[in-house]
Amino acid sequence: MDSKRKEKNITWLIVVLIATLAGSIGFMILGYFKIGLASGGICMFVATFLAEWTRDKSTVYIHRKEYKR
Repeated sequence: MDSKRKEKNITWLIVVLIATLAGSIGFMILGYFKIGLASGGICMFVATFLAEWTRDKSTVYIHRKEYKR
C-alpha cells in the first residue's frame, strides 16, 4: 500500500471512531441502551485497532533505526 492510501484509511478510521462515540453517547441519552452499548463496542474495537497498529508501527521504526547502524 502506498502512504497516501494508508493515511486515507487512518483518517476514515478516526472519523468512524468519533462518529461511533458520538452515536453511542446520543443513543444512551435517548434511552436506547442496547444500541448505545453496541455502538460503544464498535468504538472500542476501532480505538484498540488504531492503538495496536500505532504501537507496532513505532516498534518497527525503533527496531530499524537501532539495528541499521
